Amino acid sequence: MRLRLRYLALALLLLTSIAAVLALSHMNNLPAYIVIAPGYLVQAWLFETHRALGGFGYQVTMVGVSAVVWTLIILSPAVALRLLRRLGPRPRAA
Repeated sequence: MRLRLRYLALALLLLTSIAAVLALSHMNNLPAYIVIAPGYLVQAWLFETHRALGGFGYQVTMVGVSAVVWTLIILSPAVALRLLRRLGPRPRAA
């Protein structure tokens, strides 16, 4: 049974979203900060450009960006392997 990459991506997005929500509520330790860092960086950039969101928008930005970034980081080796398999030599028919 082959697992489709689309379903794997959705499952990973859900898991990384849950991890980012937990990390946002526990910002007093280093692993939580590492998980939420991509969202924190985007929120800091939005603040510097005077487009920062406050309240619930702040939390959605932090969690959403972090979840998408970590999902892409985790999935990139699988996508690279799939591309390499497609580009490799094909077996000849007898």
